[in-house]
This record gives sequence, C-alpha cells and structure tokens, in this order.
Amino acid sequence: MALMPAAFDYDRYAQLFSDVGAASAPPEVHGHLVGRLAGGSRLDHTTWLNLATELLDGSGALPEAGKVMLIQLYDASLAQLSGTGFDITLLLPDDSATIDHRTHALGQWCEGFLGGFGLVERKAELSEEADGVLHDFAAIAQVQTDLDESEANEVDFMEVMEYVRMATLMVFTECQPTDADQDQPPASLH
Repeated sequence: MALMPAAFDYDRYAQLFSDVGAASAPPEVHGHLVGRLAGGSRLDHTTWLNLATELLDGSGALPEAGKVMLIQLYDASLAQLSGTGFDITLLLPDDSATIDHRTHALGQWCEGFLGGFGLVERKAELSEEADGVLHDFAAIAQVQTDLDESEANEVDFMEVMEYVRMATLMVFTECQPTDADQDQPPASLH
C-alpha cells in the first residue's frame, strides 16, 4: 500500500477542525472542494482559504499552519484530479476507525461534493452517467450508520469508496472547460 501524501492525513485535519471549533468535518470540506474542482471551477489560494474558512464556520481563527494545510489540500486534490494516474485520495479516516465512522465520513464527503459541485455554473448539460453519479452520491450522503464490524461491511465500504473515487474522476473529466474556454488568461494574473 502506498503511503498517503501528508495533504491527506485525516487526523491532522480532524485536529485542526477541532482546534478552531469547526462546525463541519474534514470529509465534508474536502468533498466540497473536489466537487467545485470536478465542476470545472478553479480558485486562487486566497479565495479557497476564504471559502474554507466559511465552510469551517469555526469559533476560532485559522492559524497559519492551518492555512498551509488547506492550501496543500487544494493543490494536492487538483494535482490528483488532473494528473495521469487516474487516482484521487478522499480525506477519510483510515482503516483503524470503526466502519460506522468511516461510512459516516464517506456520506459527509459525498454531501460536500454535491454542495460544491452544485455551486459551479455549467454551460452544458450533464451526461446521463454524470447525472447518475450525482444521484448515487445523494443516496450515499443519506447513509445510515449502525454497522457491525464485519468482513461483509468492510467489503461493502471499500466497494462504495472505490465507486466514489472512480465516479469523481469521471465527473471531473466530463466537466472540465474546453480548450477554447481556457484560452482566456484569468483576470487575477494581472
């Protein structure tokens, strides 16, 4: 098993969110970010930090180390989505967490994805497959957690998580701006 990049260390984000009294969870914020990216949106770091701070809705100020972590999360997520490795890491608890906790976190991730994706303005209609993915994510977001620790539940979780990963990449690929849209340099460069 490959080592997870530091940008996806769930425990670090859980601690940061706890320290600032965040109202949302790391999977939800990461899902929101990936949903926006998959929808074709690109944010500069300042805009992303402002958005992330809003999503956290915490009672404490975001420390500099927290800002760096969130920028790393943005950069790593975009790099994975647009890379050739056809791989995306979801910010979820690791296998040492209970199946209930991991399943709940996957539901939060899907809920965040739908929220972020829904805020991106699209010119074209989604394909039937992408529309189906959004419906599936909505169902996963409603998951009920009261699961026994069993091999069957573990296998089911892994299958659903793998589906979410692959479906995310498919939606990302479908919704990226065309080359004609990218010919215009962003206004923030000047």
